Amino acid sequence: MMIRLIQNEWMKIRRRTGTKVMVFLLLAFVILGAVMTSFLLADENTSSSENWQDQLAAENRIIEEQLTEENLPPGTQYQLQETLMKNEYHLEHEVAPLPGDHAYSLVIDHAMLTSIVTVFAVIIGAGIVSGEHSTGTIKLLLVRPVRRWRILLSKWAATLLTALLMTAILLLSTLITGLFVFGFDFTPVRHVEVINGEIRDWHVISYILSAYSLQFVELIMIAAMAFMIGTVFRNQALAVGVSLVAMFMGGQVVYLLSGYEWAKYILFANTRLVQFLDGAPLIPSLTAGFSVTMLILYFTAFMLLTFVVFMKRDVAD
Repeated sequence: MMIRLIQNEWMKIRRRTGTKVMVFLLLAFVILGAVMTSFLLADENTSSSENWQDQLAAENRIIEEQLTEENLPPGTQYQLQETLMKNEYHLEHEVAPLPGDHAYSLVIDHAMLTSIVTVFAVIIGAGIVSGEHSTGTIKLLLVRPVRRWRILLSKWAATLLTALLMTAILLLSTLITGLFVFGFDFTPVRHVEVINGEIRDWHVISYILSAYSLQFVELIMIAAMAFMIGTVFRNQALAVGVSLVAMFMGGQVVYLLSGYEWAKYILFANTRLVQFLDGAPLIPSLTAGFSVTMLILYFTAFMLLTFVVFMKRDVAD
C-alpha cells in the first residue's frame, strides 16, 4: 500500500510541466558551467602531463622566492605555504595532481549546484500538500480508506525521491559533460588538499560522493522546512519564500552571530555539514557530532509538527 501511494505521488510530480522545466534548467546550468570553465582555463596550462613533476618543482621555486619577500600579508603567506606543502606531497609520493580542466574537477566544482536542486526540492515540497488544498483535491484524497499519516508520508517520500533523482542527474550529467568537454581521461584519481595545516589525500570518487552526500543533508533540512510550512499554513508561496530566504540568508546571520556561544544551536549553523569536510566550521566550537544531533532534533520537530497538524485538521477547513 505504501509503495503504491509513493508511486502515485511520484507520477503526479513527474507529469508536471514544472518538473520537466526544472530538469531542463539543471542540465542547462551543468552545460553552461562546463563551457565557462573550459573558456576560463583555455589559456592556462592545467592539464596533466608527463612532466608534471617539473612543473610543480618550478612552481615551488617561485613560491619559495615569494615567501622570502618582506611585508607579505599573512593570508597570502599562509596560502603560499599550503600550496608548497601540497606540491611537495605530490612530488614526494609521486601522486599526479588533479588538473582543473578535468571531468573529475568539474564534478567537484559543480557540487555547489546542489543549491539549485535544493531550490527545486523546496518548490516541490512546499506545494505537494498546499497544492491539494488550493485545488480542492485534498478532500477526495483524505476520504479514501487510507490513514492520513500514510498519505503525508508518501508525499514526503516522493519529494525526497525527486530530489535524490535530480541530484543523481546533476552528478552524472556533470561527469558526462566533463568527459566530452575535457576529454575521456580517468586519471589521476587522487584529490589532495591541505586542511588545517595537514595533508588529506582522497580517492577522487570517495571525495565526490562525500561532498554530494553532505550537500544532500542540507537539502533534506531545507525541504523539510518548506514541507512543514506548506502543510501547516497551506500556502506554497509562503513556504517557498520563507525557506529560500532562510536558505540564502541563514548562513550570513549565523556568521554575524558567531561570536556568541548560543549561535551554534541555530539550525543554519549546522545544516552545511560540508563545512567539516572543508575543516572550516562557521563557529569554531562546532563539531560534526553536535551538528548531526541538532539536525536530528530539528528534523524531528519539523516532522512532528507537520504530521500532528495534518492528522488533526478538519477536511472541511
